Amino acid sequence: MRKVIVFILLVCGIASSGLVPDLAGDWVGQMNGGFKVRLHFEKTDSGYSGKLINPSGAETVLDQVTSDGTHVHFAVNKLNLSFDGEWNEQEKGWSGNLTFQQVYPLILRRATTEDMGTVAHKRPQEDAINAGPAPYVQQEIHFANNTAHNHIAGTLSLPTGDGPFPAVVLISGTGRNTRDEDVWGHKVFLVLADTLTRNGFAVLRYDKRGVGGSSGNYDAATTADFASDAEAAVAWLKTQSHIDARRIGVLGHSEGGIIAPAVATSDKDVAFVVMIAGPCIRGDKLFVLQSAMTAKAYGAPDDYIAKRKVFDAELYNAIISAPSESAALDRAKAMITRGVANKIIDANEAESLAKDDTTPWEQYFLAYDPAPILARITVPVLVLNGSLDVQVPAKENLASARQALRNNPKATVVELPGMNHLLQDSKTGAPNEYNDIEETMSPIALKTITDWLNKMVQTHGSESAG
Repeated sequence: MRKVIVFILLVCGIASSGLVPDLAGDWVGQMNGGFKVRLHFEKTDSGYSGKLINPSGAETVLDQVTSDGTHVHFAVNKLNLSFDGEWNEQEKGWSGNLTFQQVYPLILRRATTEDMGTVAHKRPQEDAINAGPAPYVQQEIHFANNTAHNHIAGTLSLPTGDGPFPAVVLISGTGRNTRDEDVWGHKVFLVLADTLTRNGFAVLRYDKRGVGGSSGNYDAATTADFASDAEAAVAWLKTQSHIDARRIGVLGHSEGGIIAPAVATSDKDVAFVVMIAGPCIRGDKLFVLQSAMTAKAYGAPDDYIAKRKVFDAELYNAIISAPSESAALDRAKAMITRGVANKIIDANEAESLAKDDTTPWEQYFLAYDPAPILARITVPVLVLNGSLDVQVPAKENLASARQALRNNPKATVVELPGMNHLLQDSKTGAPNEYNDIEETMSPIALKTITDWLNKMVQTHGSESAG
């Protein structure tokens, strides 16, 4: 789903009068969720320069670095990332706030050689696929969305044989996703497409509009526009001789899980729907829960989380009810200014929050309720959520799904224990775990999906034959 927005308030340590070390050198800090921040500073004629180093070794130059010996500030303007801290003698580190779409408590301490070493994360599922050879063929394909006047590029995977094959269209979540749905170093749709094709399904996965080989304006698009591209994908598959047009279904992950049911209700030929961590509650309610649960995972105080939930709900309501985009922006700015004054919103976060929360995509998503669409679906539906998902919380999401699908005897709603938003086996479900976990998707989750699809296709084939 959308970038996770969590806002954590804290009281920083008090600087002491002890001896403060030179800022130059390597520093590392670990956030409450376990993610490490690594930095290197150098002394210059005018002060300091520095760079941020990610776990894979890639470096981002800091635009600003200042220190007076007791306080330190640095920033990366293009990322809206900044840190403000002061020397804490007791902790032997710079204690303060790291702001990056949220506010994290962070203490930077002198790094060891081991701290600064490059971390090479293993991806055994993807490595096995790349090692090949695959027992199927892949084709580079292009199709047109005549409604939006754009062209979409993708990959069609076909089992061996003549067909016609049942087919699945993969619909990715929020973000500039390519056909592989790259998330935190994982190619989610590469692994999913490989599994499904090995199980006898043709699989179409594609670059989102304005991404990779696809044309179109990504920045101006809403969820409805992305649904239009998915509808075009299904329409194109129907024209292919090696595809069984009676057995084409849609599988969406995260925001794609909203789009998949919408496609099924607009195209009565869609034979089945799979939702992986697809929201089943209205967007504003989802974002309030999402922020609160992620904040909790990163150690934010309960009293702050409670206040922030109230603020977010009021902010989103003001945006949804605004008569225009400009009015929504004005309302958001006024509320956020009050939020800063009341110490609910960090000043660094406030700089971009109003604009981010009033984009066309955001306004559409906040007001969108998936439940009425789910209630209209009559074809088989599989709804999956990980019990540790903090982006689309399982408890509230699956309760809504069961209620909306209560009159569909072909609906299956499953909570997968111990899994996160990517359906990885995880410890906490916090987003910082995604990259460190080696598996791209749990084998149990993959088996759950393929078993359901195989059963559904066999049943559908028998009904069609009869």
